[in-house]
Amino acid sequence: MDRLAGTSTVASRKNPINLLLRDCWVLIRMIRYLPLIVIPFRTDDSQAELYCNVEGMRDIALQSWLFLMEVTLLFMLPVTLFCLPGGAIIMVSALSYLAISIISWPMQGPRIVHSHMDAATTEIAKDHGDERWLFINGCITGHRGLQLNVNRLAKTFGRPITGIHNQTYGLVADLIECLIQRCLSYKSMDVRVAYDYTKACLLDPTVSKVVLIGHSQGGLIASLVLDSLFADLPCEVISKLEVYTFGSAASHFSNPHLSQPKAAASYCIPHIEHYVNELDLIPRWGVLYNVVQVLDNKYSGKIFVRMGTSGHLLNQHYLDPMFPLERAAAGSFLDQVVDVDEKLAERRESVAARHVAFMRRESAQQSTNGGTIDWGDGSTIPVGIIVNGEEKAGDMAINFVEPRTFHEARGKTVRQLSRLWRYTDGGSPVG
Repeated sequence: MDRLAGTSTVASRKNPINLLLRDCWVLIRMIRYLPLIVIPFRTDDSQAELYCNVEGMRDIALQSWLFLMEVTLLFMLPVTLFCLPGGAIIMVSALSYLAISIISWPMQGPRIVHSHMDAATTEIAKDHGDERWLFINGCITGHRGLQLNVNRLAKTFGRPITGIHNQTYGLVADLIECLIQRCLSYKSMDVRVAYDYTKACLLDPTVSKVVLIGHSQGGLIASLVLDSLFADLPCEVISKLEVYTFGSAASHFSNPHLSQPKAAASYCIPHIEHYVNELDLIPRWGVLYNVVQVLDNKYSGKIFVRMGTSGHLLNQHYLDPMFPLERAAAGSFLDQVVDVDEKLAERRESVAARHVAFMRRESAQQSTNGGTIDWGDGSTIPVGIIVNGEEKAGDMAINFVEPRTFHEARGKTVRQLSRLWRYTDGGSPVG
């Protein structure tokens, strides 16, 4: 969609303070979904995040302690700011930071971890030595959770996975960091490490493909990494990259056009996909809100929504039901026929067209080119916008044919449309 590049990220057009206030308000309105991030809770899978062993119970206890402490501190914030002197505010802030750091310390670990693979997976991985698979974890994921995630991803896709640890300091602190990253485009240590590692893989001449997977806040970090890569590397290098997210908290996903197309658009990154549980708080605030409600926002890639389901944890709530290790049962997520939201696609395309029309009117004041866009080769597109199969009058400053690529998804299953699925069990998609 948006083959004329009419949309842009809201962070590039809006006041960051206004964005911060808007995101806080949207998050508060969605707070009723908070308990659902851990539901379903019970599991018998030893590789699931909520499995009741000693380490798992320790992480649950620490996250619960941090949540209660951070919520209490938030409610105390107005009193602290308005009733305490400046020196006392600094002391309370320092002690709070110290306490949160100490409680979360057992969940921290090295910034880079590597998957542990069994003999069968190691044998499969030998066929993919020219690929690099990277993973960035999300909110409330400690070192143990990250290791479980990369091990499960390696088993699912038959490749070694390098994990980049986005350290957790409790759910409230993680969400506050998301707000700062989204609204101020802040490059935290996690973003910088992920950027350096991804760039190094892309610049390696022995590597033919780099796959970047982000979960939750990891999807947000991936979007910031892409912004920096687009500024620093040529598209022929970045085109080795593919990006996949689960439960993404990102407010935008950029992907520049390779050229001004006449028909189907081609992009710098050829494949981007997002996977979402409908009732998961983080993507409802992230990818879903910023695609459904913010129509003029840039968000590239296919979005697969598993309707009526909750849960935010990668292994337990996303990979197990979406990409099961055992053969999927009939009626599973992969075999569901997609219900394409064509009205939303048309609304987003129409908003993008109006943006281009506005920009064209501004530039047309100094143009002798008439009322059509020059595509760079002397040709123009003189017809109007096509909506629901009917041609509408085009703007005097711009005319184009709306792409109908979303029609190609009608009647197809997730398995037929998902590129990521084709990598399971060591497979390799064609093209």
